Amino acid sequence: MDSEKKKFSAKSFLRGLLRELVVPLVLALIVIQYVVQAFQIPSGSMEDSLKTGDFLLGLKVTYGSPIPFSNKKFPGLDPKAGDIVIFRYPGEPEYPEGKPERYTHLFNALMFGNFYWDHQPEEGQPHLVHYADGPKDYIKRCVGVSGDTIAVHQGRLYVNGVRQDTLPGQGKWTATARTLSPRDERETFVVPSVGDTIFVDSLSLEKLWWLRSIIAQENPDESVVLDLSLWKDGVEDNNYDFEDFKIPVENDRGLSLNEMFRRNRQVLQHRLLQGDTVSGTMSFAFFKEYARMAYLPLLDPHAKGGLTRQVSYVSFEASLLQDLEGNVALLNRGLETSGELPAEIAKGDIPTEGVEQDSAAAQGAVEPAPAPKFEIRRKLSLGGKPIDRYVVKTPQFFMMGDNRDNSADSRYWGFVSKRNVKAQALVVYFSFENEDGTFELGNPLTWWRLPFKIRWTRLGKVAPLI
Repeated sequence: MDSEKKKFSAKSFLRGLLRELVVPLVLALIVIQYVVQAFQIPSGSMEDSLKTGDFLLGLKVTYGSPIPFSNKKFPGLDPKAGDIVIFRYPGEPEYPEGKPERYTHLFNALMFGNFYWDHQPEEGQPHLVHYADGPKDYIKRCVGVSGDTIAVHQGRLYVNGVRQDTLPGQGKWTATARTLSPRDERETFVVPSVGDTIFVDSLSLEKLWWLRSIIAQENPDESVVLDLSLWKDGVEDNNYDFEDFKIPVENDRGLSLNEMFRRNRQVLQHRLLQGDTVSGTMSFAFFKEYARMAYLPLLDPHAKGGLTRQVSYVSFEASLLQDLEGNVALLNRGLETSGELPAEIAKGDIPTEGVEQDSAAAQGAVEPAPAPKFEIRRKLSLGGKPIDRYVVKTPQFFMMGDNRDNSADSRYWGFVSKRNVKAQALVVYFSFENEDGTFELGNPLTWWRLPFKIRWTRLGKVAPLI
């Protein structure tokens, strides 16, 4: 007897589709959004604890999962020194151009990036904005928490005055020479705590940039703008050109070095080494513009046409403002324009007055020190309103890569606020080494190499024990 063919039932089909596809997909998205995060190690900044090509899972619930449709998080623990932490990089905007009033976040498309709605597109531009490569997530080791004192000398980390020789991930120390760059030297400072009041005028420009970052992280739905102005003899002159502006050659000075070479049409006669100093003409307007922008667009923000507008950004390093402040201090102190940048200026230890008293004044003479000829004035605004102080709202953390000579971390861009913390590294679930490029997914003839590319001994490694 032939079996009767079952009639097609739309109800049964939809029920099966819901059971086999939709429900598992929704559950997976919920787990990804609120429980775990998959992360691939893209660089060697955490070697040898985590290697390039490691794939690991991070546990979000440890530090508090995000609350849906808000900028808040469920209760969770604070990172502690030694934790390997996944966090949102504070050197990029959470909203395009750092303007939450203009853009609405629509959704995170996971590996395809984030999508936003532009409420004020330029003529000929679409409303839909695609932030394909950001905001990026970073992974570093937490080495300091609120209230800790941090210092770096000769590349070695000191916490609360104690050199950290037992903290996991002491670094490879591959540098052949040490300089006064943030990588090697950081004078002692305190990681801010909840309730601390920080006054805008009490900070060097570099530390003011760090404060700006804290404010932006803690107030993601409001714009934060730093406006700098240069005053000469009491008159504002934002187009002033420094005739002999000095820049130390360090890996975080690329933006200003490129601008100097462009402006001066310089051709290098010899190879520059880290720690060298170059000099030439620079305009104050260069620093003013980029300090205000905060994030430098890698793609044309005025591009027209298409279904989406692509955006991508690179951070503006605070060390450039440190150089600006140091060179203004040089002008005020009447130093010779030849020679290298003084050590105290290269480290950012600039007197806020910018003037050094002469010996008579130092001995108590009645003649007061003259007012500085050049003065940098700053205005920091939150939500369009100027502020002269800020009260810290959330715990702050200082992050460093284990491979400290080759890590862009808090030494350069400051603190990570609790809100930017996303997950604690948990376990390596896959590890793949292909630095020589001999395995190509698009070339079947190379597929036989795949088993030999997997780092089998790293599978299942628990992050706290790495």
